[in-house]
Amino acid sequence: MRLKKIVKIVVPIIILLGIVYWGYKFINNTSSLLGVVHKNADAVVKIDLHGIQETLVLDALSSPKFYYDNISFSSSKKEKYSTLDKGINLKPYTVVLYTLNNVDNTVFSTFPIDNFTGFNAYVKEYIKNKKGKIQDAEGYKYAVLEKSKVCIAWSSKNLAIAATPSKIDITKVSAVFTDVLVDEKLITDKNNNLIEQLKNAKDHVVYLKGTSVIGLNFEDGKLAVSGQLEVDKSSVFSKEITVNSVPNASLQMYLDYSFADENHKKDFISTFKNSSFLQKSNLQIDSIAKYSNGFFSLVVSGKTKQQDTIITYDYDDNFNKVEKKTIQEKEVPKMYVNLGVNKNGLPAYLQEQGAIEQGVFTALPIYNFYVSSATKTSLFATTKNNPKTAIFKSANFLDITADFSKLNNDISFPKSDLLFGLLNTLEVKANQVKPGVVGLKGTLSAKRDDVNIITQLFFGLENAK
Repeated sequence: MRLKKIVKIVVPIIILLGIVYWGYKFINNTSSLLGVVHKNADAVVKIDLHGIQETLVLDALSSPKFYYDNISFSSSKKEKYSTLDKGINLKPYTVVLYTLNNVDNTVFSTFPIDNFTGFNAYVKEYIKNKKGKIQDAEGYKYAVLEKSKVCIAWSSKNLAIAATPSKIDITKVSAVFTDVLVDEKLITDKNNNLIEQLKNAKDHVVYLKGTSVIGLNFEDGKLAVSGQLEVDKSSVFSKEITVNSVPNASLQMYLDYSFADENHKKDFISTFKNSSFLQKSNLQIDSIAKYSNGFFSLVVSGKTKQQDTIITYDYDDNFNKVEKKTIQEKEVPKMYVNLGVNKNGLPAYLQEQGAIEQGVFTALPIYNFYVSSATKTSLFATTKNNPKTAIFKSANFLDITADFSKLNNDISFPKSDLLFGLLNTLEVKANQVKPGVVGLKGTLSAKRDDVNIITQLFFGLENAK
């Protein structure tokens, strides 16, 4: 009888808690998306922090020993401003990133400010620690952080963040800050089509642009990505590709971007036109594109030996400076870079520009890449011996496979084993589903298949410090 009474009390409580939790998720699934996306956003990425945390909690319950063995119970020092009331939630239910058509290579994010007094004190301390300087603009304040790739701006209601891969130019992002912080051009309608799409997306991370939808999920033992990308309906991708594969390679990838489509060639030139590597090597991307057909492949398979000439200087008996050459042998990975060409002339062009000397591609000084040519390809390899290959046909215009155990043996760089030792394999494939639609699917697997990949990578890298 006593057990029945306990059950009668506990079960309704569990049901009630379940209803409350469901209501919390239902409300926040929409409310967390309102007032954080620019009305003219071009592409949007939603990071479902709550969903990721929920997954990790369930993972901890299913693999308690792994967590217990790896969690450190020692106290850690807190930042001196961490005890402040920040006045803002920087770890909300979801985080939304977005881009705008008129601002190249820049990602934005917006966060509502809950308590401006608290936030104002926090942001001053934060910027001081980052060695930044607070500046005034019309209707808001901003600061470019020390490394100058991130700029933050805020009003009394919102914080806006802009990030770029290169040095940030405040003049290019100031109009967006004005939109978000002064004019409040943010989506607040819960029935907005973009908000509906984001709300209905169940992936841990989702990318949306037009009809493009790519989802990424952190699962037990793997990271999985899949979806479809919208491309121009006139885009041409080969329906079937013949590839020379190297059996048991540690890394193998190819991309057939098909320069038969002039738009692909224009995109390629536009992407690499400001490449510092090409500029330093006295190479022009439009000249390279003229000889290429858009095919590229890379293979890493095994090791080989190369010789380096080390030049030092000494003095003879008459105190004259004398050059001294020493031959040094080093072990390097066997790497094969294959460029598809539509006409002979690429090696000749590279030689004219000084990028090839005595049959070696000198623009990459870390290894000696020997250059050879065939009818439709130019091969750059760290060995003079061609690999044994097997021919296969594929419907994928992009294919990447990697075995990290083998790759760790083939490519040695400082602490490479820390990351590669945690991973197992990588597979990424892309193909044209129909005109205007490209399908993408990929998997990154970790060593253990019973623990979430985030947990494995986090604890693995933390324990290696």
